[in-house]
Amino acid sequence: MAEEKILVVEDHPLNRELVVAALEARGCTVLEAENGLGLLERVKAERPTLIIMDLQLPGIDGFALTRQLKRDAETRDIPVLAVSAFAGSEDRIMALEVGCAASLTKPLDLLIFLETVARLLQRDLR
Repeated sequence: MAEEKILVVEDHPLNRELVVAALEARGCTVLEAENGLGLLERVKAERPTLIIMDLQLPGIDGFALTRQLKRDAETRDIPVLAVSAFAGSEDRIMALEVGCAASLTKPLDLLIFLETVARLLQRDLR
């Protein structure tokens, strides 16, 4: 299977570093963004296989960014995995309503995170 290209949108450097390291160790190419500035254009240019989206970003939040991605014909089919430090069911429900394929709570359980990514990519990441 071709190597996956995953875009990680996360404003917290340590959280981003953990996710990037885990994915790269499993053969994925990882792109990074610390906010949503120009994200729609970047996604169109880079064509990631999956987007891991922090819901609480400075400026425009992950909910609004996901709405933009899902409204655009060029990007709507790219799955979005929402991650948030807020464990409330309202955020998880809202993430699914705006078009996220799945939602996880931070701090991430690495095993559950990798299983979710593998399911969304339809690939074994062991």
